Formats: sequence, structure tokens, C-alpha cells
Amino acid sequence: MVDAETHYRELLAADYLTEVGDFDVRVRRDKGLFCGFDLECETGRARAVDLGAGPGCQSVALAELGYLVTAVDLSEELLAELERRCQGLNVRALRGDMTALLGTLMPGFELAVCLGDTLSHLTDRDAVDLFFQAVWAALAPRGQLLLSFRDLTVVLEGMDRFIPLAATQDRIMTCFLEDRGEHVEVHDLIYRREGESWTLHKSSYPKLRLGENQVRTQLKAAGFEIVHASTAQGLVKMLARKAA
Repeated sequence: MVDAETHYRELLAADYLTEVGDFDVRVRRDKGLFCGFDLECETGRARAVDLGAGPGCQSVALAELGYLVTAVDLSEELLAELERRCQGLNVRALRGDMTALLGTLMPGFELAVCLGDTLSHLTDRDAVDLFFQAVWAALAPRGQLLLSFRDLTVVLEGMDRFIPLAATQDRIMTCFLEDRGEHVEVHDLIYRREGESWTLHKSSYPKLRLGENQVRTQLKAAGFEIVHASTAQGLVKMLARKAA
């Protein structure tokens, strides 16, 4: 088992867009998500930071809604794709640890987004506390944080541990999960067609086991108030506001 950064560099980044699917469809979906929370930027000058930006779906959506976007990710490969996708848009890409980088940015962001599995890539609950504190410090008064994460509090057993991810003519992506207490070990299996044959590529990394109640408590401890929380098919979405 390796850490998330190594896992993405050595395996997942090369096929991440296969799992994303149609990029433009994802951008439209993310714009719908932001607009559904009334997060559109009317002035064209508001600042947003996309934490764990990946290949840029959220960053493109935010920029098209009028934000000046700072996109942060650890993956050099995914940030290269983001920069290609964001040409001509008000998006600045930064590579590094998102908690550490937040402390180097000029504060005053109106919006921070941290979507997908990004939050579960943090090492432990103390790291989540530090991350929320860093986001709070980077936001403007009454600034907002939009989070999503998969609720991993239910321990999967047997065949339920196996989850198909994506399939194309030359890629088949699946994973299976193993309980490791406070973490879930994710084994990614990617079959790549090479000529007339298929080759299996595999790696595993830990995800922090997160639940809605735990994250609520940590957000409130960091100085946030919860504006919205919902769960659909195990994916939790939360909108939190920097308390006065």
C-alpha cells in the first residue's frame, strides 16, 4: 500500500479521465451543483479556491460562472490536464499539499470547494481539523466551503466490497475495499488493452473513514456553520459558512 500521491502518480492519474467520463458533461453537472446552492459569481471578481482540483472539472465550471479560480492539486499529471482544459479562463494552477498551500495564499476567498474523494485522502482526523482551520483562515468573512465525500462508516463485506468504476473499449476500471479500522484500503485494478491483449495494473492506498456526523462536528469546531447537508447513494454534500 502506498500513499495517495504515489498511487495517483504511478497508476490512477493516467486513467483518471476514463473514470471522469465526458469532461464537458461533468462541467455542466458541476455548474448545476454550484448554481443549485446559489454560488454563482455576479461580479466576476469573486475568488474561489478548488482544493483537490484534479483535471479541472470544477475549476472550469467555477471560472465559467465568473470566479477567479486558484486550483490546487498534488498530481503533476492532473494539473497538466487542468491547465490544458483551462486555457483562456481565469484559473491559476498550484501544485502541492492543499493544507500547506492555503497558508501561503492571500486570504479573502469567497468560496472554497473540496469535492470528490479529496477529503478522505487526508491522513487522519487531526489532519482534517488542520485542513478546516486552514480553509477558515483563507476565506473572507461569511465565505463558504462546499464539500463532498463518500461516507465510509459502513463496513462492506463479501462481494459488496467490489465496485465497478468505468469501462471503455480499451480500459476496464474496478476496485475493492478492505476494512483497516479508521481507514479503508482501496485496491484499484485497471485493465488496459495493449494491442490484442489486456494487461492488469494495480495499486492500493488508504482512504480515511469519514462520516457525516464526524465531519459536522469538526467543521463546527473550526468555526463553520452548516448551511446544507444531504446524502445520496453514500455521497455526502455539505455547504458550510464561515461563522461571524
